[in-house]
Amino acid sequence: MTNITWPEGLPQVIILDGLEASRKNAVIRTEMDAGPAKARRRYTVATKIFTGSIVVSENQRRILESWYDTVLGGGVRRFIMKDPQTLEYAEFRFREDYDEDSLDGNWRISMELEKMNA
Repeated sequence: MTNITWPEGLPQVIILDGLEASRKNAVIRTEMDAGPAKARRRYTVATKIFTGSIVVSENQRRILESWYDTVLGGGVRRFIMKDPQTLEYAEFRFREDYDEDSLDGNWRISMELEKMNA
């Protein structure tokens, strides 16, 4: 597990309405000529995908941008934060770059995260 943590001073990720969570399919099914399909696990640990957003000030947006670019290497590295559903600490990584939208002097940061130990 990594020792990189979600930045202090930023709200925990995905605290607004509109949180979505989905599990990545970890099963491969093979149809047979007769009888039921065979099924097996594709890998030992499936990931869970969280999509949502946070609202931050301009200063917090700069902190996030700097952390994302320098500490995470542009979103490549994993980090520890609270799971938005269980509130227990878990390992996550960004699935793609986050989006920024101006919002009455603040910023809405939308992101898609992958929980690594779902």
